[in-house]
Amino acid sequence: MKLEHRTEDGDETGQDDFEQRMAGVSRLPGRDRLVEDTVVKTRHGATVRERPAGSARRGSRIEIGSVAGLNRRQADALRGGSIAIDARLDLHGLSRREAAGKVAAFLVQSARRGLRCVLVITGQGRRDPLAEAQGVLRGGLEGWLNQPATRPLVLACVPAQRRHGGEGAFYVLLRRGRAG
Repeated sequence: MKLEHRTEDGDETGQDDFEQRMAGVSRLPGRDRLVEDTVVKTRHGATVRERPAGSARRGSRIEIGSVAGLNRRQADALRGGSIAIDARLDLHGLSRREAAGKVAAFLVQSARRGLRCVLVITGQGRRDPLAEAQGVLRGGLEGWLNQPATRPLVLACVPAQRRHGGEGAFYVLLRRGRAG
């Protein structure tokens, strides 16, 4: 006995249902696969687009706060600080040049050790009203994550929860199996 799937409009093949479900889906450049963006409203009312795991372009730029490439569960866990922190790097007291080198070495070493989530503590910067709006190290982190030696290792980076340093610290999620 063969069962046929019928949609509400009577289409036996399901083609109409398929086309409706695929309406918001676009093809990946140079590939025949489709990827659907998921629009998620955060607690604060902001709208965030998330892509299914593995759909972020490997060559795309890491942006602090972006969770492209993570599924919703992973993104929520990373933002919420519920992924175990495997190692910490504290950049307090370092110059911009020293910090850039430490971040690169730390991420390469962490990836080689097979670590998944690391915490980079930049500090919040000076509280002086005449100082820059954001700390020098904090402002440099995104660029350091996008250097040729570190970009292939990093999946996502988001600000840490208050208990882990808040605005002065960042969770960096490393790719699995990317030991260099």
